Amino acid sequence: MGIPVVEENRKTVYSVLVVDDDPEVGQFMLGCVQHLGHDVDWSSHPYDALELIARKKYDLVVTDLKMPDMDGLTLLKRIKNLNDDTEVIVITGYGSVENALDCINAGAVDYLIKPFSVEQIQVALIKTIRHIELKKLAKEREHYLEMSYEDALTGVYNRRFFDESLKLEIIKSSRRQTPFCLLMIDVDHFKTFNDTFGHQMGDEALSKLGAVFRSTCRGYDIVTRYGGEEFAIIFPETAKEMASTLCDRLMNEIENLAKDLPKISETEGLAVSIGVACFPHDADGARQLIERADIALYEAKRTGRRKYKIYGMF
Repeated sequence: MGIPVVEENRKTVYSVLVVDDDPEVGQFMLGCVQHLGHDVDWSSHPYDALELIARKKYDLVVTDLKMPDMDGLTLLKRIKNLNDDTEVIVITGYGSVENALDCINAGAVDYLIKPFSVEQIQVALIKTIRHIELKKLAKEREHYLEMSYEDALTGVYNRRFFDESLKLEIIKSSRRQTPFCLLMIDVDHFKTFNDTFGHQMGDEALSKLGAVFRSTCRGYDIVTRYGGEEFAIIFPETAKEMASTLCDRLMNEIENLAKDLPKISETEGLAVSIGVACFPHDADGARQLIERADIALYEAKRTGRRKYKIYGMF
């Protein structure tokens, strides 16, 4: 069938599986892939191919549509069930628009009709490899974006995410005419806790607090580490009348957590103070809302800690 002619210089080597019951086509496809510098295996039977795929992660599978015991469309669906990231090119000698649509709808990245030239198959391979690379790049960017918004110690969002989210929540709240609450939370006597039990135990306490906040809040509530031992939680679409209920629930969960942590004294375990302010009831912007929540937090700490205060209600 000829010698592959398309040159493709790439540093990354991808793994490819060719599935075709025709040895001549199989060897031709092997040559095309090898010429592009990628690792390639060949299977003449779809069930053998599935066993290979279960044992080894392939970046790309090139499969014939007509094979004994199992058609290529069924194989395509099973490949996607095993690993949706594996891309599939379908080749066939019995092409039709319906077959092509079925394959594309089932997840095939390309569909080629025999007879095809060396150049055609290699162009299809190169396009698919580039598609794989773009997907990986997009996932890496998404991962780094998530990491840039996540506090590594506690697993909640970080200050950067809080600042951006609060601005957006102000806009949404103003547009929809729906209130929301901001809770500023500070761990009481955390320096003493650190000095007494060490920074490792202090980090563990913060990590467990983050987990408690995540599990106690709703999926769309925004839990963040504001800095040091201070957390901030945004409760969207929440009226000021609900603030006491929210704080009581958090306080109860933290009290339960404290039972599993060492106590600073015989009577005093891990505890927090909470300050609450609500938009638009207490403030007309993000900065003022934070200031009002901080005032409430200061009042909670000034009057004995281990409690919450709601701005305008003390």
